Amino acid sequence: MATTPALSGTMVSTSFLRRQSMTTSLKAFPNVGQAVFGVKGGRGGRVTAMAVHKVKLLTPDGPIEFECPDDVYIVDQAEEEGFDLPYSCRAGSCSSCAGKVVEGKVDQSDGSFLDDDQINGGWVLTCVAHPRSDVVIETHKEEELSG
Repeated sequence: MATTPALSGTMVSTSFLRRQSMTTSLKAFPNVGQAVFGVKGGRGGRVTAMAVHKVKLLTPDGPIEFECPDDVYIVDQAEEEGFDLPYSCRAGSCSSCAGKVVEGKVDQSDGSFLDDDQINGGWVLTCVAHPRSDVVIETHKEEELSG
């Protein structure tokens, strides 16, 4: 009598093996919602492209430069980079962080202290300003603004 290997031509059932669930939701990943490679996940699975702009601050101690995402306040990014800038309220309701835009554009719609004429004149509150392009700002201008 000839013997054949036990598995040749035989179907093997794997139904007794426990299946591991596959992750199908992005919520299972810890970095979702954080900016990764210039892309940020939003609510409902939306993806938003995030711009990063060069910021140059002309301070009394000399110029400083860094890159700032368009969803981060300039004073916060400067602090993250190790630079000290004046601020007080961090809410755009005082003039401690006042500066003057020399070049570029910012969005400071979160602020309430400056009036339209001051904004149109180039004044900026760095604590509530997001860069909208590469930008150059003269800092430490509180006395000039209020004077």
